Order: sequence, then C-alpha cells, then structure tokens
Amino acid sequence: MIWHQALFSFHGRLNRKGFWIGFGVNFAFLFIFANFILNPTAFSWISVLPLTLSFFSLSAIIVKRLHDRNRSGKALMMVLVPILCYLTSLGAEGNMAWMLGIMMPAFISTILVMEWGVFAGNPEANQYGEKGLSVRFR
Repeated sequence: MIWHQALFSFHGRLNRKGFWIGFGVNFAFLFIFANFILNPTAFSWISVLPLTLSFFSLSAIIVKRLHDRNRSGKALMMVLVPILCYLTSLGAEGNMAWMLGIMMPAFISTILVMEWGVFAGNPEANQYGEKGLSVRFR
C-alpha cells in the first residue's frame, strides 16, 4: 500500500508491520514538529494543523488495522473509554480517583494497543479487502 493511501485513507486493510510503521511516522512527525515550534508557550492556530493531521492519520491507520482484524471501523470509538474514565475521575476522590484516572485508562489503553499492534490479522480476504498490506514509500 502506498504511503499516502496507508496514512490518509479509511479503505482497505493494514497488517501489523504497516500499523507500526504508520504509528512511527506519526510519532516522528509530531516529535519533529514539537521540537521546532518557535514559541511553545503561545497558542496559535497553525499549531493545531499538525495535530489535526496526525489525529486524522492515526484514525485512518487504526481503522485499517481494525479491518485487518475483521472488525468495523466503528470500534475506533473504544478510544473514548479511557478518556471518559479520566474525565469521570475528575469528580472523584481518593482511591476511586486513582483507579478511574490512572489505572483504568492505562489498562484499557494497553488492551487496545495489543488488539491493534500485537494480535495477528485475519489471513483470508474479508469484506474490507484482500490480505492486509504494509506501507510502501515508493
């Protein structure tokens, strides 16, 4: 799969290698951008553009990885569960705040990363396409 199709299209399937390459490309993009911001304390709309671009790209990568696991792209909404746990913890105190704010999001995020990046995809063709492909840069 060509790199722009792998990073910005929601159609098709992406294997584990392609998922990790896409994840790494997004991480490198954000790392480089974060280190070259001229004034990191000032908010500007231009700083939102790379974050939006990376969010869109990561969403496309995860949806294609879910397709390789024979799941719908709607399963991407599972990402909201750790966020909701954290937001719920803001109104809690003591051990409950620790459990909802740190432990549950870390546990759920670990399960999601294992689902997307560790478990093998479906080797047969499914409704989302042929066997999952990796990323090609030429």
